[in-house]
Order: sequence, then structure tokens, then C-alpha cells
Amino acid sequence: MDKHIERRATPWLDKPLIFSGNYREYECMFNETSQCEYQEGYWRFWYEADHRYALPTVALFLASILMFALVYVAGSLTPRRVQQTRSVTKIKALYRYLSYRTLRIPTLDWNSAPIGLLALAAVGTVFFFAMTLGPKPYYWPNTDEVDYGSSPPIATRTGWMALACLPFVIATSSKTNFITLVTGVSHERLQTCHRWISYAFFVLSLIHTFPFIIYNIDKGMMVDMWKATVFYWTGVVALIAQAWLTFASWGPLRSLCYEWFKFAHFVAALVFVLFLFFHCDATLTAWDYFAATGVLFSLSWLYRQTRIYFEHGISHHAELTLASNGFIRVSVPTKATWTVAQHYFIRFMGLGPHALTLHPFTACSLPPRDTRSGFSESELVFFIRPRGGFTARLAHYTELKTNTKMRVLLDGPYGGVDATAIGDSQRMLVIAGGSGAGWILPFITAYLDRQLRAGPLADGGSPGSLKVILVTRDVLTTTWFEEEVQHLLKSRSEAPTSGLEVGIYYTGSEENQENPTEAGQFSKTLDHPEKASQPTHAPAMPISDTDDGQKTTPSLKPSIRHFKSRPDLTVKVEEEAGAGQSLGVFVCGPLSIQSDVSTAVAREQFRIAKRGAGDILLHLEHFSWA
Repeated sequence: MDKHIERRATPWLDKPLIFSGNYREYECMFNETSQCEYQEGYWRFWYEADHRYALPTVALFLASILMFALVYVAGSLTPRRVQQTRSVTKIKALYRYLSYRTLRIPTLDWNSAPIGLLALAAVGTVFFFAMTLGPKPYYWPNTDEVDYGSSPPIATRTGWMALACLPFVIATSSKTNFITLVTGVSHERLQTCHRWISYAFFVLSLIHTFPFIIYNIDKGMMVDMWKATVFYWTGVVALIAQAWLTFASWGPLRSLCYEWFKFAHFVAALVFVLFLFFHCDATLTAWDYFAATGVLFSLSWLYRQTRIYFEHGISHHAELTLASNGFIRVSVPTKATWTVAQHYFIRFMGLGPHALTLHPFTACSLPPRDTRSGFSESELVFFIRPRGGFTARLAHYTELKTNTKMRVLLDGPYGGVDATAIGDSQRMLVIAGGSGAGWILPFITAYLDRQLRAGPLADGGSPGSLKVILVTRDVLTTTWFEEEVQHLLKSRSEAPTSGLEVGIYYTGSEENQENPTEAGQFSKTLDHPEKASQPTHAPAMPISDTDDGQKTTPSLKPSIRHFKSRPDLTVKVEEEAGAGQSLGVFVCGPLSIQSDVSTAVAREQFRIAKRGAGDILLHLEHFSWA
């Protein structure tokens, strides 16, 4: 056992790169049979610890993935008539309730993960606690006559469970991964699982570390073990890197300087994996988990690079302009295809060191109907809110070089809304806040395209409805958004629009409304906001007051209303759900908006489960992805 560790001549590796679970053969040297049986107990035997603890951990993760994969496959293959039966409707509503219902702490502006995911996390927590604290002993009952070994059993088992987390931490961090392939869950939604598995990994690593320190200090061997073996100093280096990866990824710290976070995260991850590899030193099947991790990472990386350089190529040039509200408009002519709410990672090659980084932005356009086969060129448009760091630099670059072009590399598309979710929803409710305004535009485009395909009903009505709600504190964004909506309507003037309603809710102050150019929330981030006041499309039409104090644009067929208040989103969801038709609710905005809407939709799912009829779908997109 590890009590026979010898001094190494090489400080890094003392064994060849083999994956055969070496030195598993063991012969008990105790005189008493009972002592041998105790040492070789099912949960105690050091030479089988990888099988007893690492493999069940892998099974836990794979079982969770399999569960979601079965749900995904069932939802894709089950005929619609079966899905509309009472029993299936109830099951689907309960599943969606668990997927949508979240908890919120307003004072911290914090939303929990859905309660279904919290329940899954609770199962994982119970598993790790049971596997760590259930088997006994925690330390070997060594005496002067009997020495079972120098590796505390609690440290051994937590070490193997921690190592089994490694492939899944890497898999859930990748933009393209097998989990997304089999479950349909996009990479950005897997980030919650990535963080949680990383937390479990770190806690297990700590529990693995401290018993060795306690044991060796108690025996007076700590200094000798540090000098004599590869395990201790490599483990400390790996643990320090892991601590950085865990704590520096906390949201507020990550937001302080996202570019530095990405660089430091990558370097720390490389150091961690490398020194963890040295630390494991071919113990039993330890290196098998590194092989699995390497395969998953390599396939993901190669697939992404293939898409970037062979599917999209290196010849794309983006035109950069400033919208009337200070957003950066990035337009890329491309033959690529994408769907509603999908995002790309973009590498801007003309921004010096920033050319080394990729940044995610949601597409705010759709390819024309006749170009979605991918053979004709279409315009891929992004509206980027200038904030700090990279986006601030991009804004200043665009401000100084109006209508400039820059070479870009595209990686994507990723995520988005399932096309069937839009096609199957008789009614759609799209809600966004602030910089999520551009995220709304593809929904309007998709709705108008659907209306063109369906045509008007016999009575002149619309075969479907779309209600749009934009909530913003920036008065320039209200004007800009209306310009963009008008532009879409003009480009599809033949589409029936009687079912389209647009509500723009201005929540800023009256003073800002009277001086929009000076008070623009986004344009004032530029040095010279007046340079950002050139409209992208035709100017907005005059706005007139209605009798109830709302404002409408009289020349448009659809209803576009302006409000000077916050919408009651719970009521809006209830009104749409009460129509008795299939409903799709799509949200991009601050956490408060997401919480209000998800809670309201979850409540409707509970009602559907009770009566066995109805269909309401919710898609949430985090504010920062728009």
C-alpha cells in the first residue's frame, strides 16, 4: 500500500504513461484472518477504491444525463396527438413546473435555479455525503502491532469521487459537448451544472487533503513526506489552482474584468489539470479519467475550430455603426443560417489584444426566407450594448471610424429557441428589458414570416398573435426600437399584422424623457453621444396621445403603445394563458423580470396539470447574453 512509498528520483513522474490499473495485485500479510477481512472490506479496500467510489460517481452523472436524454427523445419522437392526451399533458405540465419555478431573494437580486434542478442537486449532495461519511472508518485503527496503511479511508474515497468529477466539469464547460447533443440543453444552460459539479469537486478535494495532513503531522512525517513523494507538493499546487478556479468564478468577481477572468481561468485550469495529473501518478485507474477528459475536450475543440475555419471561413467582414440609442450595430454578410435567439461567439480581428478573445452576442436578425437553405447571402446583425472592457473599446473604435469594416471570425450558432416552439404556439408573448430590445426583433421577423405562410383567415383575422413587451429606462431605446419594428414591417408589408401588439414601457424619469440625447442610458457611455444619434433606418413616425394617456403610432397597422409605468407581467401572462390557446412565453431581461415571468408561467403549469389541458412553453435567456 502507499505506506511503502519510496523516494523518487524524478520530481514529476516516476511511472510510464500506462492505463492498466497497475499494482492492483495485493496479498495480505497479517497473521489474523479477521484483520485481512477488515482491511479488504468492500468499502475499505484501498486496491479497489477506484471501483467502489469513482465508478458510482460516474454512474450518478451518466444516470442524470440519461434521464434528460430520454425526456428529450420522448419530446421529439412522440406524435402530437399523443402529446395532447390528458395524461401526457399532465406529466408534461408537472415537468415544466419543476423546470420553470424558481426562488428569488429581492434584496440580493438573486434567482435560484429551477426547483427541479435544485432537487437534482440535492440528490447529488446526499450521494456525496453518504459516500463520504457513511463508510467507516474515517482513519485506520493502526496500533504498534497492526498497521493497515497511511492513507486515511475518508481521504481515499473522496479523492476518487473528486477525480470522477473531472470529465464532467470539462464536458459542461465546452460550447460543443456530448451532453448538449443527447439532451438538447444548450451550453450556456449547462453552466449551472458546471459550477455545481466544480463546487462538489473542490469540497471533495479539501476532504481528501486534510486527513493526510492530520495523519502525517500526528506521526511526525509531514516534512519527510513532502520531500520524499510527488503526491504532496503537486497536490498543493493543484488545490491552489482549483481554489482560484472556484472562487474567482463568482459572478461579481467575474464581472469586474471579464477579459482577465477568461485568461486567468484558462491558465489556472491548465495548471490544475497538469498538476492533478502528476499528483495521481498512475495510481490504479486514475489516468483513465484524464484520458476521458482529454478525449472530450479534444473532440469539442476540434469540432469548434472546424466550424470556425471551414464552415464560416476567415473572410467575413463586419460593418460597424452606432445606432440612435448608442448600441453598436454589427452587420456581417454571411451564407450561414441561424434561428431565433441563437448566439454567436465573435472574434474581432482589428482590436489588438482583444483579437485573442471570443465574445458571445445574440443574433438580432433572421436570414430571409429564401436564403435559409444556406446557399444565398444574408445579413447577420448584432446590437451590442457598450458597457466596460471590450464592448467599451469596440464602441469607441466605432465612434471614431464611422461605418468602418473589420474582419471577424464567427463561432456558432449556439442555443436559441426551438423552431417548433414558435411554429406550434398559437399565441406568443415576448418580453425583454433594456439591452434585450434587439433580442426581440427576430421574434417579430419569425412571426411575420409565419403569417405570410399562413395568410389571413376567412374573416380577415390573423391565424396567430404576438404580444411584445419592452421595458426600458432609456428613452432613446424606445425610439430606436420603434424604428426597427417599422423597418421590419416595411420589409414584410404583405404579412397580416392584426395579431401583433407592441407595448413599450418607459420606466425612466420625466427629466430624461425631455432631454433624451443627454440622458440616453447607453449613448452616454460614449465620449461624444451626439455622434451616436444617426438613425440606422428611416426616422420614427410621429407619436400621438390617446384618450387614456397612452401613445400610439397611427400609421402602423399593428398596435404600438407607449406606457410610462412598469408592466404587471404576472397579469400579462395570465391574460395570454386565459385565451385557451397554445402559448409560448419568451423572456430576455434582468433577474427580476425573469423571476416574475417564470413564477407566473409555473403557476399556469400547475393549473394545466390539474385540468389536463393546455400548453404553455417558457424560454428564458439571461440578460447578459443579448
